[in-house]
Amino acid sequence: MDQQDDRRKEIEDADDTGMLAGEELVNAALLREQLHAALPDEHTAHSTIDDLHSEINGNAPDARAIEHHVGALRAFPELEAILANWWDDPKTQRFIAGLGQIGL
Repeated sequence: MDQQDDRRKEIEDADDTGMLAGEELVNAALLREQLHAALPDEHTAHSTIDDLHSEINGNAPDARAIEHHVGALRAFPELEAILANWWDDPKTQRFIAGLGQIGL
């Protein structure tokens, strides 16, 4: 099978988000763990972290909602660096851009 055939197979196997088969969307589980671990148990931002995780993993993730949650969480100094590194990752940016391209 040549490279073009391989690419065609990946496109045909793309999931509902439009990402190629086998391409990790974003590592939402790791992000969630890191964010929760950076805060004390009683911190009010834990629910926003869970909302972000749910939005990323939902059936129809909304880029604006994801950006809203990220913006709210970046206001906390304990979370800002974690979110900045995640947000600037090319995989995350492809995921967000892809949401707009496929109309989600």
